[in-house]
Amino acid sequence: MIESRTTARTHQPREHHWDTLRALLMLLGIPYHVAMAYRLDMPWILTSGEGVIALNWIAQAIHSFRMPAFFLITGYFAMLLLARRSPGLWLRSRFARLGVPFVAALLTLNPLLNLICELSNLDWRDALTSWDHNSATSGGYWIRHLWFLIVLLYLSSAVALCCWLFPSLQRATLTPRTDQWLARHVVPVVIAIAVLLGIWQAGMIELFYIGGFATNGYQQILRLDQLIEFAPWFLLGGIIARAPALKNTLYRLSPPLIVFALAALAIDLAFRELLWPPYGRFLDTLAAVGVTQTLIALIKRVADRPSPTVKALVDASFVIYLFHLPILAALVVFAGPHLAIPLGIKAPLFMALTFALSWGCWLIVKRSPLLRFLYDGVRLSTPSRPALSPSEPAFQK
Repeated sequence: MIESRTTARTHQPREHHWDTLRALLMLLGIPYHVAMAYRLDMPWILTSGEGVIALNWIAQAIHSFRMPAFFLITGYFAMLLLARRSPGLWLRSRFARLGVPFVAALLTLNPLLNLICELSNLDWRDALTSWDHNSATSGGYWIRHLWFLIVLLYLSSAVALCCWLFPSLQRATLTPRTDQWLARHVVPVVIAIAVLLGIWQAGMIELFYIGGFATNGYQQILRLDQLIEFAPWFLLGGIIARAPALKNTLYRLSPPLIVFALAALAIDLAFRELLWPPYGRFLDTLAAVGVTQTLIALIKRVADRPSPTVKALVDASFVIYLFHLPILAALVVFAGPHLAIPLGIKAPLFMALTFALSWGCWLIVKRSPLLRFLYDGVRLSTPSRPALSPSEPAFQK
């Protein structure tokens, strides 16, 4: 099913719709976390004291597809980049652009986030005591929304090792016969992938939990359950990158797959919280596959062209993601109780303010070589040392 052959990928034109999609997925972190903060009767890392059921649905809808689509795109870009770069050089760039911002945010942004979250539940003396205790005892307390960087480093290391051990994988593609067959049967293929991925998510993650691994303190840092969850999506993205006929078919809006996506998402929203968790994860996956294919096709249709606005958002999105959660937490905890306005106004207002303030952080970061390296993993050009290209996907969102 796979053959090794030289391709023209090195000179392939930039696929602008993928840039748009990865920027969208990162920026969706803002409405997702606003919805999480104001869900009704569902605890989160901070307490807002308010909630409406509509925000439960919004949070679940975004959650169902956002990170699966994100990891599919990382796999896609990984295989594109490895087709024209040595595994060692590529992996070194991944560790610079992922690892440095991970450590910087871990030490500077997340402690502030955690303190704000403690203040949402306790007076300042008890909040400081709880913050100190949890900082010393809980790995998950430190990681928070940075978990995806750990998983990306695992997956980047694994794919680089595979390409180093088996060099033909760097340019291997699906055989034309296999690729064409998949493209001709794209609807049943996508649905079959959804079912198989759903079985994986339902079964393997539940076995991980049954085995007691999730209660291990190290797991709060290692995030092996999320590696199990998202590795198949990364692999799927890599396969799409090496299957041109299938990829071109996935770029087309398909009425049956749109119906599948909407139906799976509706069922997921209606029953997710009522089911045994493995069944819920199965429904999540069906919705994720359907919505992801529809998004890819839709954005290919409307955004497959250069856009200065999209480029600016792509360049900023990593830094925005790192900074947005402490900013949002501060708005919810310190400003939220003093704004006696309906949540239908407050939630969009906080989304806009979080984006604007996070964008301001990006404007500061991009003007400082030190901050750009710490929070974006980019070494700006110097006369004696070539830069790591800022236009290269930082975490292949």
